Amino acid sequence: MGHQTPFSGRGSRNASEDLRPKILQLNTEGLTADKISVIEQLAYKNKAFIIVLQETHCTSADKLVIPNFSLAGSVLSRNHGLATFVHERLEWSLVDQSPEKSETEWLCVDVAGYKIINVYKPPRSRLTPTTIPTFPHPSLHVGDFNCQHVNWGYNTTSPDGENLDSWATSNNLGLLYDPKKTASFFSRRWNVGTNLDLAFASLGQDSRLPDRRVLGKFPRSQHRPSLITPPRFKVPAHSDPVKRWNFRKAVWKRFCLLTDESVERLPPPDTSDIERANQDFCESLLSAAKQCIPRGLEVAWLAQNFQHNSTRV
Repeated sequence: MGHQTPFSGRGSRNASEDLRPKILQLNTEGLTADKISVIEQLAYKNKAFIIVLQETHCTSADKLVIPNFSLAGSVLSRNHGLATFVHERLEWSLVDQSPEKSETEWLCVDVAGYKIINVYKPPRSRLTPTTIPTFPHPSLHVGDFNCQHVNWGYNTTSPDGENLDSWATSNNLGLLYDPKKTASFFSRRWNVGTNLDLAFASLGQDSRLPDRRVLGKFPRSQHRPSLITPPRFKVPAHSDPVKRWNFRKAVWKRFCLLTDESVERLPPPDTSDIERANQDFCESLLSAAKQCIPRGLEVAWLAQNFQHNSTRV
């Protein structure tokens, strides 16, 4: 088992906006190229910007590649393994993850202030109140917990299920579960649906919980994908610097003089070549503007860029 992950990433957007980036969660029971293709299609169809996978069974991060997504965090394992992907349009940072050789695997990724904790607890491992860490609000714990409890559809409650329920209650985490909806796991052996895959969201002052919907069957996995829509939050925008006109510092008297002089050189009003006359007029205005109106990058960006380059030197 090992860890392989970048530290942070930044997307590129033209303007800031409020988004509700949906989260796609799935226990893949072994990630393959064909499954990656299906996951990519599911994310595109459901407008999911974050993908949280369990049981990848990958020992190399080279296989953890989804087009248009960055690998924000991973736990490499032949038998288990985790991977969290964030769309290239969003900012993210890896907050923390489980120590190597931990029975229960987890990793926390921050996406624009919203902490998403990817969890996998193997069936034979034991769950204690300190097995899974908690993080400040807003946060979402999602994954395969392998715990039975009557609160999420089982007929009996196991010791691990009791510990998980107590852990959620003591840490003010709300269970995202609707008994009327499809079960997140369907056992081919027993021909019955259960809920091994769960999600817990931190409760804020408004006590609103994210929406969670279990999707249809997934090829070569007994687990069904879940789509979680957290409350709306603002995603910061970043765009490349653009030169802009500084009209406040323009020398308007000289601009008027130059444009008056250029008019005398234009074709007569009754010319037959209207397109040529329009082009000459536009070029004369642009020439006068370049001579009389300052144009450049914003000072704040220049200072930041200068400091960055100075550090590199």
